[in-house]
Amino acid sequence: MKTLNTYFGSADVKDFYSGKIADRAAGRRGAEVAELVGDGRSIGIQLEDQYGWTFRAQEGQVVVEEGTESASLVISTDVAAWSDLITEAWSIMGLAIQGRVTIERGGFNHLAKWEPALQGLYNDRPIWFPSKQVIGDGYTFSMQDRFSDMRNVLDRLGFLLVKGVFSDEEIKKMKDEVEDRRISADPEDKRSWWATDGEGKEQCCRVTYLNYGSQLFSDLPYDERLQHLARLSTRPLIPAPDHGDGIAAVIKVPGITEGLSDLPWHRDCGMGGHPLLCPGLNMGIQLDQASEESGQLKFLPGTNNYAGGAEHADRSSAIIPINAEPGDVTVHYGHTLHIAPPPKGAGTYRRTVYVSFHIPEYLEVLPKGQGYNDVLFAHGDGRVRSPQERI
Repeated sequence: MKTLNTYFGSADVKDFYSGKIADRAAGRRGAEVAELVGDGRSIGIQLEDQYGWTFRAQEGQVVVEEGTESASLVISTDVAAWSDLITEAWSIMGLAIQGRVTIERGGFNHLAKWEPALQGLYNDRPIWFPSKQVIGDGYTFSMQDRFSDMRNVLDRLGFLLVKGVFSDEEIKKMKDEVEDRRISADPEDKRSWWATDGEGKEQCCRVTYLNYGSQLFSDLPYDERLQHLARLSTRPLIPAPDHGDGIAAVIKVPGITEGLSDLPWHRDCGMGGHPLLCPGLNMGIQLDQASEESGQLKFLPGTNNYAGGAEHADRSSAIIPINAEPGDVTVHYGHTLHIAPPPKGAGTYRRTVYVSFHIPEYLEVLPKGQGYNDVLFAHGDGRVRSPQERI
């Protein structure tokens, strides 16, 4: 049985900031980082009392300096956490939420902006800018459409909408079970997410592992329709109902004022594990009409092959809001930037059942019943909070 440590390995501190990193900092990746964070911005990374470096954006490239004294943002960590960041076992946000990274100087927003910058430098991942946006047309299909056309669009845009996959009768059965599980959920069960509405009431906004104790949801990942859609991936994927969030229901409750209900722009590997989670496909079975009134899902097309983009997303003309009917299915790569704003209608909300498909190693490395999102429970009171609330 592999573990996270054996799967991701470790990085060597001694020689890391010379060679490839120095070349990237002075080349195209450094230019992208400088454009992203702004000329003169800098981050200092202090590893215990042994090592310290600063990345400084300067004249269209990044300069690597020893020491952290003059950096505008300084984070401190240990060698093990730093290695997890380099290998992408964990993201910088995932490490910070666990208390493995401390912001010594600067603020959360500065740290968030440097996340894709570090991915560019450490992992040679291109950074998304509005100049790289693609037009998100032709993303709606039916199960009868040509497989190659669907695969090409999924690869280009990072998402699809497939119409009329499930019947009204099938959707009603799912709705009934989801509602039963929502009613019986408890903030302390670690199998549900909770948020607070404007009246101070706790509202269940996600139920995980619907497949536990349900034949309907246990069978769902092996439905031939979803299996067909999983084969659209660039790599072979298998269902993962006993890992991550299992078979989960997202419930878009109106009027939430606190908690992690209305997700900002994000990727599903935002806590870490990119080489393990991506490519991975998440399929959202729509139980209700998806619209602006009910809190629809939105994608930034073409971001599935990049780092960053969240800082520009709200100003992008390429955003695709998903209008869907019950029985429709969204298919998206976890690395595609997406957002789920709050419902606009006071009495209207959307429920979606999510089934995920991953590379086989995902099931080997993660223990059953566990996933990267578990760190969001790390504060200890049974309630999921946003990274800003946690750090």
